[in-house]
Amino acid sequence: MSENIAKKILSQISEGNIVIAMWWKRAIAYALDAMFIIGLLFLFTKGRISYAWELSFLIDNLADTLLWFVINWFLIFAAFWLYFKYTGRLMQRSLGQRFMKLAIIYGDGTMVPENNWGKRSFYKLRYVLPIPIGLIIGVIDLIRIMRTDTHQSRIDWYTNTIVVMDWSLPIEIRTILK
Repeated sequence: MSENIAKKILSQISEGNIVIAMWWKRAIAYALDAMFIIGLLFLFTKGRISYAWELSFLIDNLADTLLWFVINWFLIFAAFWLYFKYTGRLMQRSLGQRFMKLAIIYGDGTMVPENNWGKRSFYKLRYVLPIPIGLIIGVIDLIRIMRTDTHQSRIDWYTNTIVVMDWSLPIEIRTILK
């Protein structure tokens, strides 16, 4: 996949007046999704999910807290993966992307096939990694989005998708969005 299909369709997109999503809208959409998921986890675990970020608590009581630390991070990764996979399958985007009026289209200008959402959500787990790692990867991807012609992150490039403004899509594609 050395030649990305998205570059070929970019010329067709500009002819069809489809607007590529801005980097800051994508960042806000992801932040909204993350707040929603962590908020749900916080409610369902009665606040205990916050121990996943308490590294000093882990170091002080390693034998007692290691199991809960691993369980918390498993819950976080599972929740993010399931959320992005199934909101993508059901709505062709996440709730944060819907709020920011974003849509994800496949490289050939069609809707993303259902079997690609699991792959896309798995790649998004890199942003969930503990604070310095996930944040650095996210900033690197935002810089990549700003500098490339197709405004694609590495996840977009791997899954051959383009994030666009939903209101600029043709009506036959817009009716599929929820």
